[in-house]
Amino acid sequence: MKSFFKIMLALVMAFGFSVASVAAADETNSTDLTAESPSKVKPVFQGLPSSLEVGKKYKLTVDTEYVGELVDQGKFFFLISNGEKVESVKTTADRSKKKYTTTGYFTPKSEGTYILLFGIKQKSASGEIIEGNAETSFKPIDKNKINLTVSPNQITAKLGEEIPVLVTYNSNVTTKLEFNQKVTELGSSRKSGVYRKVFLWKPEKKGEYTLKVKASQTRYDRIETKEIKIVVE
Repeated sequence: MKSFFKIMLALVMAFGFSVASVAAADETNSTDLTAESPSKVKPVFQGLPSSLEVGKKYKLTVDTEYVGELVDQGKFFFLISNGEKVESVKTTADRSKKKYTTTGYFTPKSEGTYILLFGIKQKSASGEIIEGNAETSFKPIDKNKINLTVSPNQITAKLGEEIPVLVTYNSNVTTKLEFNQKVTELGSSRKSGVYRKVFLWKPEKKGEYTLKVKASQTRYDRIETKEIKIVVE
């Protein structure tokens, strides 16, 4: 596995390849990708939280032993992500502590597994090129996920009846509910960020219907939809 990541990092650094599918680790874990060689150093990720939240900005910091002149600034590459990039990347030298420190900023857009690679190159006093490669993985969680549910999912009713529908969703920000049929809100409650709302819909004629419910949060560009199958006899 280490050899695989080393090869992929080399390809990305040399040709700018973007790879979007590899086997992923299950939990946050930093791993040295370097082989046993005098021409290698071991970069170390510093201070990365054990759990990350979607939509929150994080500072990435990697320290690398100072062994010579910087050839290539430290670079971050995602093997698995949701289109995000590490921004404002820079590498600074601290000769007193004999290290290079590379920093950058990253904001996860959605839940899932992320695999992040780091690479840096130095040149020793003798002219030898010395590389440093590292990898870390993490799974951000979305605390603002809507989690839209409707109940019941299927209804059989008589013509003239008002049909009650329970809509439940999570939200700490403004959430808009939309229906493809005209409904009336009967009541609502909120507890620990969970909303429960009851709506009434009265069909005008017999037949089969699909009542669609859409919940959207413009602040986070989130949309979830649910459907209810209704038979009116």
